[in-house]
Amino acid sequence: MFTAPGARWGSRFAKHQGVTSAQRDLLNTIREAGEVTRRCLSAVATVRRIHCLFLTLLCAAPPGQAAAFNFASLQSLLSQQDIGSVEELIAALPPVQRNRYALVFESRSLQGASLENPRAILFGPDARFIVTFNGSPAQRGFRVVETMEFDDESQEFRLRELLFPERAAGADKVVVSEVNPERCARCHGAPARPVWDTFPLWPGAYGERYRAKLSARERAGLAAFLALQATHARYSGLLGVKRFADPQTFRSSALSQYAGMPAEPPNAELAIYLSRLQAQSIARQLVRQPAFELYQYALLGLADNACGRLADFYPDALWRTQQHGFERFARDTSVTNARQAQLKAARAATGGGTAVAADSATRDNALVQLRFVAESALGVSTQGWTLALEKGSYDFTLPPAPAQPLRETLLAEVATRDAAVLDLSRYSTSSDGDRYCSYLKRRSRTALTPSNDSTQGVVALHQTSPLARVDAAPTAGTIAPPAALQLCVSCHETGVAPLLPFSDPRQLTRQLRVRSSAHGALLDEIHFRLSAAAGAQHMPLGLNLSDADRDSLEAYFAALAASSN
Repeated sequence: MFTAPGARWGSRFAKHQGVTSAQRDLLNTIREAGEVTRRCLSAVATVRRIHCLFLTLLCAAPPGQAAAFNFASLQSLLSQQDIGSVEELIAALPPVQRNRYALVFESRSLQGASLENPRAILFGPDARFIVTFNGSPAQRGFRVVETMEFDDESQEFRLRELLFPERAAGADKVVVSEVNPERCARCHGAPARPVWDTFPLWPGAYGERYRAKLSARERAGLAAFLALQATHARYSGLLGVKRFADPQTFRSSALSQYAGMPAEPPNAELAIYLSRLQAQSIARQLVRQPAFELYQYALLGLADNACGRLADFYPDALWRTQQHGFERFARDTSVTNARQAQLKAARAATGGGTAVAADSATRDNALVQLRFVAESALGVSTQGWTLALEKGSYDFTLPPAPAQPLRETLLAEVATRDAAVLDLSRYSTSSDGDRYCSYLKRRSRTALTPSNDSTQGVVALHQTSPLARVDAAPTAGTIAPPAALQLCVSCHETGVAPLLPFSDPRQLTRQLRVRSSAHGALLDEIHFRLSAAAGAQHMPLGLNLSDADRDSLEAYFAALAASSN
């Protein structure tokens, strides 16, 4: 306990007897001075505590606010520290990059994995930059480090491989691949997407089942990994490894759940981060399309399924032309997602894993309506949107979260054009008559209603969407092509099939009307080849189109044929 020196001196002085009046005054003055000194010292201590608290808060700021580590940073490490091995690179990574990771013991990537030597996916504070490696020379990709970076400017993912040399061979230079090499595109597609399975099951990654006890296989494998981690040339660089030794990492305690503060397991944490970034990439794809302005209110209202039916966003006349196609589109989605659930459950049971029911109930995703608008009206393929490993599925399920990332991203985009939606979204409640959703529906129906009043900036729907009824002939260049048109381009403009200018709407428009074919004009021939009557001659060869894709192609070609060139 610290006491002011004046107070101590005054206390001793007061013990003397027979003090005079002057001495008593002096004693009081000394006491007052001691009290002032004590208060000053207390104030200084308070300032020091505040200063220390301020510094502590700065140090404890969210990781995302720190200087971002990216591929350029990694390249600087390679050159400045003369790094020539995977082990040296891992050790040189900043702590924030080595502190958050998932561990995969069954990998279908270019890097192999095992229970004892898993593939480590270092995703840092927010998964904007990911580094992966494995741990055994017997595994494929042992000398390779893979990276994935989210580019803020383009809102796209950039994949790279770093091949490290074998010292014994005499080579000493790291070979860095081009961005998104073909080897990576085979699984990640183009544009590249992250592949990380979907909630609530991540087969082959420790913590396979969301908030469930580890299986016997997982417990044994994780124990073997933790036993060698501290002395392993690569895994010893991982920080916070005790997290994987704590059962509550994968299954939070009743106390933490009761307090409302359970931390997400590593797999779910990575899924949430990747979904946020993928939502930004999807939103950028949509915004880039010429028809986005017309459909922005519908897309926003359908982004989290909170505003009801797609029919409410379309004028009645337009919905009558689209309803049948949408119903088939939704059925195709359910069938595809049910198949994905079966394949995923089979993966989970492979190698002695715990059997998981192939229940697709949670996979009837809320984005089916938005996807229909994206594909049918904007011509954007949605096959590369999901994080699911199985290609061609539409599973977008996420761990419980306070906000839907795609909705929030689209809201920010639309708000730059219409500030009212942001204000309405903040105060949207059922008690106000759903003013937010009502506003979106009203603006959407207005935008999609044909109008001749160009002074109000309302463009007729049929001038941008091939699925709308053609009341006045648009120009060929303003009709948005459907995603399935790329199948036609890939055959008829590469020498595989007779040359037809599918990627040039103006040339194609002329040929649709006049080019003679076996069943009439070229338009008639295309309609025949897309129908079931074509039998083995149907197009595209060897591929069965969904009803929605077939309808979108037929409507597109019909709109072109009726357009002005």
